[in-house]
Amino acid sequence: MDNSNDKKMKKILLFIVFTSYGFSQGEITSLSLDDAIEYGIENNRRLMNAEREIKMAYKERWKTIAIGLPNVTLDLNYLNYLELPTSLIPAEFFGGQKGEFSEIQFGTEQSAIGSVRMEQLLFDGSWLVGLEYSKIYLAASENFYEKTLLEVRESIVKLYSLVSILNEGIILLENNLENFRKDLFEVTELYKNGFEEVENVEQIKITLAQAELSLLQAKKTKDNQLNLLKLVLGISIEDEILLSTSIDDFIAENIIFSNSFEDFNTSKNIDVKISQNIFDTKRIEYKLEKSKQLPKVSGFLSGTYTGYNNEFDFTNKTQNWFGSSVLGVNLEIPIFNAFKLNVSSQKAKIAMNQAMTNLEDQEEKTQAEVQQKLNDYQLAIQTLNVSEQNMNLAMSIEEKNSIKFFEGIASSFELRQAQLQLLDSQQKYLNSVLQLISIKTELETLYNNTN
Repeated sequence: MDNSNDKKMKKILLFIVFTSYGFSQGEITSLSLDDAIEYGIENNRRLMNAEREIKMAYKERWKTIAIGLPNVTLDLNYLNYLELPTSLIPAEFFGGQKGEFSEIQFGTEQSAIGSVRMEQLLFDGSWLVGLEYSKIYLAASENFYEKTLLEVRESIVKLYSLVSILNEGIILLENNLENFRKDLFEVTELYKNGFEEVENVEQIKITLAQAELSLLQAKKTKDNQLNLLKLVLGISIEDEILLSTSIDDFIAENIIFSNSFEDFNTSKNIDVKISQNIFDTKRIEYKLEKSKQLPKVSGFLSGTYTGYNNEFDFTNKTQNWFGSSVLGVNLEIPIFNAFKLNVSSQKAKIAMNQAMTNLEDQEEKTQAEVQQKLNDYQLAIQTLNVSEQNMNLAMSIEEKNSIKFFEGIASSFELRQAQLQLLDSQQKYLNSVLQLISIKTELETLYNNTN
């Protein structure tokens, strides 16, 4: 109960923050990864439509239930004969000539008829199957919402981490550029005074130009990915957001996945659950075809009251009303339909068996995917450790080569190789962090373990 209240309070606080400060243009709003996930779940448009699908399924279930509930109708009719109908009666009934007819008008000029009819379905196999189908349809809609939620969460985590890593890459590139520009300035001054060759200046210029291009590409990519993140979150492209969860926070809090293969519950996997829904649907369709061979029983009770008058005086207490009522039962039994129902049920059974095979295949495929992702995760952990060590070594090598170069011990080619190695090691390190976060997020989706 306390945990539920804490979640509600957090949502209220988030709502106050977002509505108070808003996402107005020119105003920067800071979002942590957890805040972004929660905000995206509340505002993602795909999730909104998935939630509406659940509501429609719920209404459809009640629509099916209503078929088996009593149905009462009221029918009121008022007739005013501007000219009474004439009937022809053989004249011989009144002493006339045989073969001749007398014209006679019966009834009153006005009449009012009121009737009430209640119908009740007593037994219908199709309706009973329909009730079960509506329940499965509701469960399928809920699973569709859950799958959409998992996909949205995975997209948010991957895009958020990508933008954070691009931000870190931009910082590293800017620091490198600062050092490269410093090296270029110093070697240019030495060249002007005749202490360096022009080739050494050109080597550093090449490295500097390549780093500047990489920085430009990183900034453009970050802007594009940030816009995609806004789209997933349900935020306008024009609005400004700041991601407060850094790459260090990701490494400290968002890369550990502690579940083993033995912890994996196949029935919790969302794709398996959807395959189960499909099988249940085909099973119900098979039952529906079989139920069409069962009899259908319904009952009804109706009462009718009729009043006659030459004037509109039906509201008067002295008006006479003539009533009638009837109770009935209707029984429908399918006897012969040229084997159509039998063939339809056989076809539905084949479709059900296909769905069962697909369900078994999905379970096996999901287990294999989990095993593969767990192996990839272990490899990604090792790759991150090696990449971090290599990056630290590359930084040390670049610093040493820079000192050696200005002391005349190392050549400009060796300095350039050290600089390129540094840029490459930094890029590989950032990619390894991104790859690890991506695999861990995919595992959480497979395990349906997203807290």
